[in-house]
Amino acid sequence: MIQGILTFQFKINQKETGEIAPEFEPIQLVFREDKYDENNFSELLAQNDIFAIFYQHTTGLFGVKYSYSNFYEGRLKETPYQVLSYFKQVADGTQYLAISIFELDDEIDIFEDLIKEMGKRLDVIFDKLTRARNSKQLSLIENINIRLKNEVKFTIFQVDRLSNLDKLQKIALIYNSVERLKILEILREYPISKKKLKGILEKMKINVNVDILLQPFLELNLIRRDWIKGEKNKKSGEITHQGEYLFLVKDLLFARVPNENLLNHFKDTKNELLPLYKQKVIEYFSNYDPYTQPIEETKKLASILLNPDVYDFFVLMRHNHYPLDKIPKIFSEFAVTEILLDDLKNLNIITEVIDDNDRKWICLLTDIKPLIVFPEYLLPKIRAAYKDQDSDGAITYEIAKKALSLLEITYPEKVNF
Repeated sequence: MIQGILTFQFKINQKETGEIAPEFEPIQLVFREDKYDENNFSELLAQNDIFAIFYQHTTGLFGVKYSYSNFYEGRLKETPYQVLSYFKQVADGTQYLAISIFELDDEIDIFEDLIKEMGKRLDVIFDKLTRARNSKQLSLIENINIRLKNEVKFTIFQVDRLSNLDKLQKIALIYNSVERLKILEILREYPISKKKLKGILEKMKINVNVDILLQPFLELNLIRRDWIKGEKNKKSGEITHQGEYLFLVKDLLFARVPNENLLNHFKDTKNELLPLYKQKVIEYFSNYDPYTQPIEETKKLASILLNPDVYDFFVLMRHNHYPLDKIPKIFSEFAVTEILLDDLKNLNIITEVIDDNDRKWICLLTDIKPLIVFPEYLLPKIRAAYKDQDSDGAITYEIAKKALSLLEITYPEKVNF
């Protein structure tokens, strides 16, 4: 859960003696809870941590006078939080920080796009704020500060929306993460110990949190965890293959399906758009196979389902259709409707249908549903992993026995959406 977004300007404060007293002057500090304010924000973000974040952003930039911005992700040292921070140096060298503070168990990767979108808008805001301060335009400074505060509040609101994912979006989490896709790839071949899995993932990303990565798999009942008693090596006496193991019991993929809600609605109401819309649906699905859908396309679908504005519109369109000139204003104030609609058209999620009066209507061409399947293909792979002890995925008799037992037990289980 996000705790707040805090913005600062870095100031050198050089004295007449030549000494400097560097500080971070708060601009707008917006907290999720009322218990924090400008007087006690150090409970979230200590001064030393601010300097450490600033150092990460500005290494190699001191003395450089040009406009520059970047992002940083990391854990704090003096307080139990992690941050996604944005740094901006404007053309005259003035430097700003916007630090988004999260709990340690938050998966901040899924909020990265929202924070970067905020950064794009802060680029403009900080430029304007700098010019207004340099020209001492007090009323303009006040107005820009109000805009900055509203921008930060809106980003916190968007993060909160994205924090409450439904089951479909939790599957999107899997396909929107390189690390999670790697987990799925491995478990489609053989069971693996959590320790070994962590070692593989750490080659992809430093300080990886395996428990957070496994969370959507567990919540959707796609995998099981179990403790395996190891085997003693007769020669060395060493206990091997002992520890917590992970087992895939259900596999999944994103599939497109016809929007039956809209088709039935058109039929029931004898809507003139029915034959035109139905033809577009037939044309698309006559060439569609969910099992051959490119992984890059699946990743794009996952990405848009994790965009709060796009997802709200997608859910709305399951039961409705609208003329292009009267699209409901459900998007946030910063969303560009035309761009979002174009993205959805390019992915064949929505389509345009033109009626007899040449009026364009937007309809949901393809609904998105997860397919949960029993991984029967694992049965021969488990036997092979047990028999071939020289392979990277070699498993013991106990691991193989547990894997087959879990598949048998979980076979009748259903994952409903």
